[in-house]
Amino acid sequence: MKKILAILRHDINHVRGNAIALLVIMGLAFMPSFYGWFNIAGGWDPYGNSGQVKVALANSDEGTQGSILPFRVNVGERVVTALSGSTKIGYVVTSEEDAVDGVRSGKYYAAVVVPKNFSSNLLSVLTKTPTHPQLDYYVNEKRNPIASIVTGKASGSIQNMVDEGFTEAVTTVATDMFDEVSNVTDNEGVATIGNNLNTSLEGALTALDRSAADIGAYKNVIASIRSVMDSSTSIVGENSALLNVDGSLSDAANGVRTLDSVASRAKDAASSSIDAGKNSMEDVKAALDEAFNVAGDKTDQLVDALGRANDIAKTHRDELADFRNKIADLNGEITSREASFGDLTVVLKVEADLSDILTRTDNALAYLDELIASVDKTAADVQTTKSDTEASRAELQNLVGEAQNAIEDVRSSYNDNLSGSLDNIANVIDASAAKATEISNAVKSGSDKLSTTIKGASTDLGKLEDALEAASTKLTGVSNKLKGIRDKLKQALSSGNMDLVRTVMGGDSSSLVSFLSAPVELDREALFPVENNGSAMTPFYTTMALWVGGTLMGLIIYVSISKKLEEKIGAKPHHAYFGRLVTFLIISGIQATILLLGDVFLLGTQCQNPLLFMLTGWLASTVFINIIYSLATSFGDVGKAIAVFIMVLQVAGSGGTFPVQMLPAPFQMAYPFLPFVHSENAFRAAMFGVNGNEWAMEMGILALFLIPALLLGLLLRKPFVTVNEWIEEKMEETKLM
Repeated sequence: MKKILAILRHDINHVRGNAIALLVIMGLAFMPSFYGWFNIAGGWDPYGNSGQVKVALANSDEGTQGSILPFRVNVGERVVTALSGSTKIGYVVTSEEDAVDGVRSGKYYAAVVVPKNFSSNLLSVLTKTPTHPQLDYYVNEKRNPIASIVTGKASGSIQNMVDEGFTEAVTTVATDMFDEVSNVTDNEGVATIGNNLNTSLEGALTALDRSAADIGAYKNVIASIRSVMDSSTSIVGENSALLNVDGSLSDAANGVRTLDSVASRAKDAASSSIDAGKNSMEDVKAALDEAFNVAGDKTDQLVDALGRANDIAKTHRDELADFRNKIADLNGEITSREASFGDLTVVLKVEADLSDILTRTDNALAYLDELIASVDKTAADVQTTKSDTEASRAELQNLVGEAQNAIEDVRSSYNDNLSGSLDNIANVIDASAAKATEISNAVKSGSDKLSTTIKGASTDLGKLEDALEAASTKLTGVSNKLKGIRDKLKQALSSGNMDLVRTVMGGDSSSLVSFLSAPVELDREALFPVENNGSAMTPFYTTMALWVGGTLMGLIIYVSISKKLEEKIGAKPHHAYFGRLVTFLIISGIQATILLLGDVFLLGTQCQNPLLFMLTGWLASTVFINIIYSLATSFGDVGKAIAVFIMVLQVAGSGGTFPVQMLPAPFQMAYPFLPFVHSENAFRAAMFGVNGNEWAMEMGILALFLIPALLLGLLLRKPFVTVNEWIEEKMEETKLM
């Protein structure tokens, strides 16, 4: 710590004794404030001078005069007169041709033209076929280099002003017209106008009620569709009917693979059992010959020899029985899973071959059982001396021959038929298993996509349902309002009192024309209201100014101490790093304090919590300086260029001007990782109101950027020290940089 403070004292002493250095430090302290203040003040109220925006106003209205009206009416003239006195827009009264040409040339920002049939359409409300009046509105979208921004942000506001001023003027003019009509026309004319107006109102009410009912019906249909979709999502999500198909296919695939294993075992058993069958029978025959030839009259030796021969026969009988069981198992598996195979021809051939070989194997087993029984009987007869050994020998040799033939029959049937069929079904098994797995995976993937699609569609339909509900409610409100006018007019006409009809028409004409001019009203309620555009842009420009201040410091002030000072105080690299960093932090703190106090007290920006506002600025300044300083110390002049690049990236991608959702995809991906974003969000919370713990969360995320900055400055920069020195030497050799 002493060495860090020694570096700080060295910096202070050198600045304090140098007037030019003091002047530069003062400039650094105020430069970010000038940048931020001028931008905030310049955009304080961009629509406050809209009265200087030139908008052409032309009237081509030919007016109208009917049998009911005893005089000619030109509503367009009255509209132009009313609008031209507006202070909200700089209206210039001119001809239609000049208005359109002026917009095209850039002389006027926009033009409002009253068409020739405006009066007749407006007063058609008194007839049986009313027509809504319209204005022609022209706008030049390429007037200046930022025309798209002007069109997107300003034209909407200006058009609203035009609409508002026009609606007000038309309402006033039309109300006056209704008053004049009701006062000038005779009783018969008033009655005719009243009846026509009543008919128009009846038609309008019928259309409104029908539209409200249709919208309500559409809303109910949408609600039903959403219910079905939600149920479908539940079904798919719970792996019911649809996903059971997936499970069944998976089971089929596993079952087919099981058949492959069973078939393989059956083939192995067939090979070992049948191949050993012939040899086993030869062994039995040899054992019997030996028993009868050697034993002679020695009964005990003959019985023992017959027992050995019988053991060989029993062993082969067990092997053949095991083979028979495996073949039977394979036959049962294939029969139970026929539906899992694509090629049934091969399956049916295998089933026929398996049935045939089972029959032949059963036959061979019967001969072996008979042979074994006969050997046992011969041995018993020999012991009781009841047997004629030569006759017994001939009988047993005959049984051995029959058993050999039966086993050979099994062998031939296997080699000629079943062996090839098993190879064929193995190929079918492989193909069927692969197909079942493919279908299983496709069903699984499709069910997942279907579930996601259904959920998204349900959400969109929910929004549509809400919009339809709002539209239905609005139409019902308008219908109720017109019904009040209709009922009053109808009652007055029924009474036959034309003075009362005049009173109704004069009193309610304003409401009627307001509906014709603007049938939909907007109830706007601001959450966390912002007083002006300057305050709204303060978080962005203040954050930008803090980064600009840090960048200027990195360009003007050395980020490393001299070798002489380093040797004098015996400073290690981390001492040198923190020693000069403290100087940067002090100057940046002064920059932030001047800038933030000026925002609140000089410019008067909206700020609900000045303390949180100041804390946000101080932390943002500290984080920005650490990032810029670590880049400069690690990569030298290249690091300073990187700091400028990061600033440019954040200007476009931090959402300070346009919502992040409107930015290209790469900017949206980088958005959460930009320190500007969290600085601006914390500023907004402090200025316009905190929602929950959002301010603390944004401050915590902002503070996390200190970790990579310190890691870069203290550890990762070491390998680049030599490279940076070499780059700086080469740049100095140019005598230009």
